[in-house]
Amino acid sequence: MRTNWSNYAWKLCWVVGLIALTLISSFLRQRIRDNSAITFDMLPYFWFNATIFLIFGLYISILFIKTWTVNRNWPLLLCVSLPSLLIAFYSPVIFTIVKYTTPDLSNFTVPIPFWLHLINELGIPAIVAGLSIMIGMFENRNTNNSN
Repeated sequence: MRTNWSNYAWKLCWVVGLIALTLISSFLRQRIRDNSAITFDMLPYFWFNATIFLIFGLYISILFIKTWTVNRNWPLLLCVSLPSLLIAFYSPVIFTIVKYTTPDLSNFTVPIPFWLHLINELGIPAIVAGLSIMIGMFENRNTNNSN
């Protein structure tokens, strides 16, 4: 019985890439935190959190895609990806709009519910958005699985 080692090598390379992505994101997160502590500008930190979790979701989805042909799953894209993206990027977009349109930054209110901040702190909406975007774009619609 012959074993196909390329499948194992592919998964091992994926794990190495995940470790590299984690180390790079940790380094960048620390640099952005240090810069935010010096400049008191938290906007890059909010954008980084939303973006890095989206990238992790996109990267994790590589495991689940078997064929790289574009087969759009519109219900998944519209009912899962779009709301997840809106939830994940609502805070950075609102903070950016407030920062660049408010004349007096010491006297303003930001319309962000506390529950939204708690959800985005974990990064789950951005990870779900990344996963569902890739799976929604490259879904294998065959009902029979060959694995």
